[in-house]
Amino acid sequence: MNRLLAVGMYTTVGPRCGIADYTRDLSSALGLHVSVTIVPICRGNLNPFATVLAGLRLGRNDVAHIQHTYSFFGVDPLTYTLLIRLLLRSIRAPIVLTAHTVRESGPARYEGGLGSALANVVGAPAWQDTETFRRPDAIIVHTAYHKERLAARGLPADRIHVIPPGVPAHVRVEPAEVSAFCTRFGFPSDRPVIGVFGFLEGSKRFLDLLNAVAALPGRPTLLVAGGPRLPNQRQAAAKLRTAAERLGIDDRLVITGYLQAAAVPVALEAMDLVVVPYATDESMSYSLHRALGQFRPVVATDLPTLREVEARGHCLALVPPADPVTLHKTLAALLEDVPARGRLVAAAKEYAAREGPAVAAARTARVYACIHAAHG
Repeated sequence: MNRLLAVGMYTTVGPRCGIADYTRDLSSALGLHVSVTIVPICRGNLNPFATVLAGLRLGRNDVAHIQHTYSFFGVDPLTYTLLIRLLLRSIRAPIVLTAHTVRESGPARYEGGLGSALANVVGAPAWQDTETFRRPDAIIVHTAYHKERLAARGLPADRIHVIPPGVPAHVRVEPAEVSAFCTRFGFPSDRPVIGVFGFLEGSKRFLDLLNAVAALPGRPTLLVAGGPRLPNQRQAAAKLRTAAERLGIDDRLVITGYLQAAAVPVALEAMDLVVVPYATDESMSYSLHRALGQFRPVVATDLPTLREVEARGHCLALVPPADPVTLHKTLAALLEDVPARGRLVAAAKEYAAREGPAVAAARTARVYACIHAAHG
């Protein structure tokens, strides 16, 4: 019997992180193909010795798999560059890196004070754009759009693998749980609910959504199931409430704050429509996939990344970015048209069945096998 490949997975593991949720589902499904050891990313820990230790632990495996987004490695280009270089140089194994964030190309040099000058000295602009992705033997991205963005920078296309996120398993929710949730957060269960699940952050067009909801008939509740992700976003809820008060819908805005895992499917079931109001194409929304896994009808921004989900599953109602008028019309039409919502629900079920974590794990395991074989 052949030995399973040993994979060291470098990932966040705590609450309040979509990538932690993603890798938890992925690593569980990978157990059929490989032996996974989790090496946790301790966010906010900028100790270089801990980074080297993590690299050495990863290197003891047949394959090291890094779950990457920029904020895991510091809050500025200088710190990021020093830590990611240190990590990659410490690993003595073939490396797979999943790029959860693929930014547009930045400047060749940073302008500014001492911090920018030091960042330029260590090559931070190049590490932000390309060098991070040159060292790994394989890159996993979630969309063909991100693959094209990296390939346009000169990275070999044959080393970039498109693997969409696996849709999480459906969780059965009883009507009584939904009713209790509505009571807990003080909104009526007999009124339509427009919902957003995920962090309160600048990558979402909440003001457009507020304007779209304000004029909807039936006085629907706007349920924001989530809270801020980073300390500098703690004022986001207050700003949202101020905007809702200005529009006269503050009595219909409900912000739950961070929800424990068990409450997430209940919150999604409370929503007649889930809105994914993304403003950026830098990443793929795992919150969207949670909604699809719960078989909810979803309205999303027409961005290249989300367009790919719609092309595969025909499970989204897409609206143009920064267009609250069209968003309003789409929401109003779907609230009125129960069969249309039903078609989105049916499409979400089909997509979830076809693109679950087991499928993503099998595709990922093939990447491991290829780079391991290439290293003899």
